[in-house]
Amino acid sequence: MKTPRTSDFDPNASERKLKSPMEDLPSIENPAPALPATDSASTLVPSMPPVLPVRDVPPTASNKRKMKQRQPYDIYTDQYEELKQLALEDRMRGGAGSMSAMVRDAIDAYIAKQRSD
Repeated sequence: MKTPRTSDFDPNASERKLKSPMEDLPSIENPAPALPATDSASTLVPSMPPVLPVRDVPPTASNKRKMKQRQPYDIYTDQYEELKQLALEDRMRGGAGSMSAMVRDAIDAYIAKQRSD
């Protein structure tokens, strides 16, 4: 516990000035701009190789279909549970077990059926 100073309780005492530990530090100022060097050896700038233009990459034909991400279609709970079970069985047989692939195949079959009718 600190010992109180008697001057702290003197009503006629002058007010103490508080000190900060940062009082003696220099103030923060913008740095002075650097002067260019007068030595001719230090003024040489290494030459950079020219930047070549980037060629356009032609589009490539691909057999892959472009994926449309996250369409919010509602399905029944029993349909989801059955898909989940089929995916698990497929994974146990060493397959990918992708419910998304199953749904995509089913949609392809449905579209083909509707187009043929």
